[in-house]
Amino acid sequence: IVYLTGGNNPKDGELTDGTSTGTGYKPEKMNNPQSGTFFVLSTKKAGEMTAGIILNSGKSFFITKSDGTMLDPSEFTLTSPEGETVTLDESYQSAEKFYGLVKFKAVAGESYYIFCTGSKISFYGYIFAPEGGDEPGPSDLKEVTLWEGTASVTGWANQPGFLSDGGVELANVNAKAGDIIRFYMTAPDNNWQVQLMEGHWSVKTPYVIFSGMPLTNEDGSPLESVVVDLAAQGYIEFALTEEMLTAAMTQQYWGNVFLMNGDGNITVTKMTIFVEAGDEPGPGGDEVKVSIADKFTGFWNAEETSSVDENGVITYNGKQWGGLSAWLVVDEVPADWSAYTKLVFEFAEPTPAACQAFVQTTTEDIKAWGNAGINKLECSFEGKDMSKVNQVALQAAEEASYKISAIYLVASADGIEERVAVAQANANAPIYNLAGVRVSKDYKGIVIQNGRKFILK
Repeated sequence: IVYLTGGNNPKDGELTDGTSTGTGYKPEKMNNPQSGTFFVLSTKKAGEMTAGIILNSGKSFFITKSDGTMLDPSEFTLTSPEGETVTLDESYQSAEKFYGLVKFKAVAGESYYIFCTGSKISFYGYIFAPEGGDEPGPSDLKEVTLWEGTASVTGWANQPGFLSDGGVELANVNAKAGDIIRFYMTAPDNNWQVQLMEGHWSVKTPYVIFSGMPLTNEDGSPLESVVVDLAAQGYIEFALTEEMLTAAMTQQYWGNVFLMNGDGNITVTKMTIFVEAGDEPGPGGDEVKVSIADKFTGFWNAEETSSVDENGVITYNGKQWGGLSAWLVVDEVPADWSAYTKLVFEFAEPTPAACQAFVQTTTEDIKAWGNAGINKLECSFEGKDMSKVNQVALQAAEEASYKISAIYLVASADGIEERVAVAQANANAPIYNLAGVRVSKDYKGIVIQNGRKFILK
């Protein structure tokens, strides 16, 4: 059960200084609540929704859709634990305090707001029965890794961020409201808590709070959090909302999609999303990766150095706000990257410090921020004019050594049967075309080296 004491009544304004603003819901205004206590259930399929609630007497009860229209009381039933049906009056109120179930038909792709005015409804949870059978099983959903590495939460001053500014990782898997995000993590005991925040701090209220035991405010009142036994479960998870997706897809050229505050010596190792099978990009035909690692021969700071080992891993010894750079202008003509969708840096080891991908065109600078502990940094070109690119760099946020296993551009490639990797085990290995004929490095087209496909241009 979610049982609330204190807090705010649902209203249609923003939360300001911890207080809900605006007015309560009116059927004629269709003004869905935006702050205070209300619950939203979003469905992907049509079916029957059953939720457990506690409703105070004399408080108007509503179930509304995403556009603010309310369900008529004839469209839902309120049933007590004894099986008795409870009827609301013309003001949508119950004569006595109600404990029990509310049941209604849900349509596919809709969000339902459950709340009462002038008070705070309590919520036990819900059961959803899709039309035509059971809920999606393992064959219907696929767990896709969005991030993998090591991130530590050891105090409120240490705030790791996850996913790229602009939400490219979520866009790549066609993330939707209602998809489940899961963070795999460990803690030495139950004395821990984390708050998932918007990654640019544009929303100061936590999206959701998790803890190893019930929490209290400074005045001793309960603090709403999701209690998780990490030792038994090994992860925390929550559903994406439209608010989260809107913030994630808004590129601000700094920050991340999610920021994690907390304490308790927590270690995060992986972040995944559960999507319907077929939503995420398939194993072939949709991307090809074009290596540009050999172009990174310059530096922005004379004290910086780099080296390449026999496996093609670049060790970049960066200085604060220096850069391992590639100058792309040839005979005063910038490079044309119009065919590409993003630039990717992959790391052989989690990054020891924060870093930034930097792409300079003749019209603007394009940046993507990555925190310490990441294994991949992606810089999206969506909506950008990439016809004239001057230079590109990996900038170090502080003095540190970065192990880079691959640097590549991503483009669509009809007819490519597999995704390609570009970190080459042996840069001098023989190169073959798709017919199996050995070719030189001057060959133009799709080739195979070290068992991997890529494009020579």
